[in-house]
Amino acid sequence: MKKVIMFFCAALLMGACCNQGNKSCGKEDKSCCEKTEAKACCKEPKKLISARVFIKADKVAQFIAATKSLIESSRLEEGNISYSLFQDPEDPTKFLFFEEWKNEAATKVHFATEHFKKFGETLAECGSQPADITIFDSVAEKKAE
Repeated sequence: MKKVIMFFCAALLMGACCNQGNKSCGKEDKSCCEKTEAKACCKEPKKLISARVFIKADKVAQFIAATKSLIESSRLEEGNISYSLFQDPEDPTKFLFFEEWKNEAATKVHFATEHFKKFGETLAECGSQPADITIFDSVAEKKAE
């Protein structure tokens, strides 16, 4: 189950930063901002995370109880836009986290929080198989390639 947590965290940390003028990306080159009035190239794309998790039938109540604290704490984080959990009505052991973050830096801060780490322990105990995680960049904020 430790592999599940490692995969979950690694997958959530994936994603490329396209920001040329934001220190949170670790880049100092602001030349792209000086070349355009709109300065759109300096926007870092929002991150959308879809994480399907699969829970042992006898651990569903424990899992749901643990998610309440995770969700409340995550929604209070500065870079969080939304953070929700959905349960499959036909299979109550299947869940979907649907999260929207300001940028990649916000996701990195989230993954380092105590509430996220603590939840990883719960997921390791309650999970029945590896999570299925997809991370998307907002097209509107993404720099043209």
